[in-house]
Amino acid sequence: MIYYFSATGNSAWVAQKLASQTGDTAVNMLEFLKNGEATPSPAAGERLGLVFPVHAWRPPRCVLDFVKTLKIPQGTFVYAVCTMGETAGNCIAFLQKHFRINSGYSVQMPNNYILLGSRDSEQRITRKLSAAEKRIAEISEAVLAGREEFQIKRGIVPALLTCVAGGLFNKHCRDQKFRVDSTCSNCGLCERLCAVNNIILENGKPVWQGHCTHCMACLQNCPEKAIQYGRVTRKRERYVFPSKAP
Repeated sequence: MIYYFSATGNSAWVAQKLASQTGDTAVNMLEFLKNGEATPSPAAGERLGLVFPVHAWRPPRCVLDFVKTLKIPQGTFVYAVCTMGETAGNCIAFLQKHFRINSGYSVQMPNNYILLGSRDSEQRITRKLSAAEKRIAEISEAVLAGREEFQIKRGIVPALLTCVAGGLFNKHCRDQKFRVDSTCSNCGLCERLCAVNNIILENGKPVWQGHCTHCMACLQNCPEKAIQYGRVTRKRERYVFPSKAP
C-alpha cells in the first residue's frame, strides 16, 4: 500500500512509479481527506509507503493529519518519500515526530511553488525527471529489500529551515490574496481538488475559507488560468506534471 498526496502531479507520478516497481497499490490520500472517511490501514506484513511534497521544508499539514488516522500493525515496514524542488530540510525528521517510519527518501522534482518565482524551464524539467526515474528505481530496490536507511537531500542548515522557515510558513500562509478573474468557466475543479475543503463555490465561483495550506492545487490546475494570487501569478506559467512522462 502506498498513500500519496499530490497537488500538481509530481508526487502522484512518483507514487505510481513506486507502486509499479514494488507491486504495491498507490492510493490518493485525497479520497479520504476530502470526505473524512476512515482510512484503511495496512494488513499485517504489508508494506506501507507515504509519498508527499515538501511544503516549506515540512510535510503538508494535511499529510500529518492523515497519518494520525492510520493504525499500523506491529512489524509493518513503513517508508516515506518526499518530493521537493531543491532540498527537503528536516522534513522526514519532522514526520518522524508524528509517525514511526523505517526508511526515508527524497526525490528532486520540478519546482511548482510559483509564488516565489518562475517554474523550472522545460530543459530543467526534463533533466529532473530523468534523474528522478533513476532515483525511484533505487528507492524501489531498497524498499523491496526492506533496508532501513535515510537518504535525503537536506541542504544547508536543514534544522533552521524546517524549524524556523517552516514554522513561519505554516503560521502566516493565508488565502486572502487568492482571487478569480472573468475567465473562470465555473467548472468547480478547484473545489474538488482542495484537500482541506477550503474552497466553496458561490454562483459557480471559488471562495476561499481561511484555512489554506498553499498547496496551489487550485491555482496550478485551473484549466482557464483564472485563479490568481494577488498580482504575483498573472504572468507566470503554471505547472502540472507533464502529460508525457519519460
